[in-house]
Amino acid sequence: MKIIHILNKLNFSGAEIMYVDAATVFQKLGGELAVVNTAKQLGEYSSYFENAGYNIMHKYIPNTISKQWKMRKELTQLINGYDIVHIHRSDLRWIMSYCAWKAGCKAVYTTHNVFRSHWYSYPLHYMQRWTAYHLFHCTFQTISDSVDANERNYYHTKTKLIYNWYNNERFYPATLEEKERTREALNIPKNSLVIISVGGCSHIKRHHDIIKAMPKIIKRYPDAIYLHLGQGDTLEEEKELAKGLNVNRNIRFCGNQKDVRRYLIVSDIYVMPSKFEGISLTTVESMACNIPAILYNVPGLKDFNKEKECALVIPEDIKTLVKSIIKIHEDKEKQSILIQNGKEFVDTYFNMEKNVRKIFELYTKK
Repeated sequence: MKIIHILNKLNFSGAEIMYVDAATVFQKLGGELAVVNTAKQLGEYSSYFENAGYNIMHKYIPNTISKQWKMRKELTQLINGYDIVHIHRSDLRWIMSYCAWKAGCKAVYTTHNVFRSHWYSYPLHYMQRWTAYHLFHCTFQTISDSVDANERNYYHTKTKLIYNWYNNERFYPATLEEKERTREALNIPKNSLVIISVGGCSHIKRHHDIIKAMPKIIKRYPDAIYLHLGQGDTLEEEKELAKGLNVNRNIRFCGNQKDVRRYLIVSDIYVMPSKFEGISLTTVESMACNIPAILYNVPGLKDFNKEKECALVIPEDIKTLVKSIIKIHEDKEKQSILIQNGKEFVDTYFNMEKNVRKIFELYTKK
């Protein structure tokens, strides 16, 4: 089965990481894999796709419907000969479903987020979903409870919920010896409180809140360290904020890291203060490594507590964030509960082998 994925820029990001990790499972099931980078520039993660066995294509597709429509013959030719066209870029959902229909391919669209249209664009976005599903026979898939509820209740889309996944060969708990050895290698004192966040730098991710919490954290724990992993539009702004608050000595801006686990296992607390998420893959990975998590009570993050308390889910407030960091660090019983529940949750719902097989079933379902 020939499968082509339609993505934006192949960056270090959730969907890209997952589909690289899952390449061997898809190939074992009989998939021949290709991916199209549709942004102007080829992303830095493209080499990882290539190493995983994907055929890499670079085709810039603008984000306006009129320009996309003018490219319809070209795009139909691009995907001709493939069995499955798996669309991940939301503004290409309609045009690529149309092109797949014209080329005789099956289209699958994965909704990765909980975005809602403005009132003036809602009719268009609703009709695009309706025609893609009913006329072009595109199969819709969602990645989390929040995304699924948004698609069903707001856009009235018929969709299949299949959770994301993580690679348990790359993310797993550390022994105490490994943690201490890695702390030493990273020049982190043995008894320092270490907070970590992992993700792109943007106003949606709100790393600013963690930085603003640091003065009070440092006042209580002078050797506290915040490991800031990620790059993006607001990185320099975040660095300036750290300087302005005089906490830059306690913050390590580590950029994108190939080996994220190395930084997770030296950490005591993982924090995700996003405005919203589809589902946070880095939160899944932190729980897989037995790191207790503090999450804002927003769509895509509150999902982690749908059955048990797997994370400390808190209001979007810096004072509450400070209190929560102190609570988790000092309450060992609470730590233990969150670690155990979190690990059980991600192993149950985010199993790579199981969920990739479910995706493959979507491909083969008539």
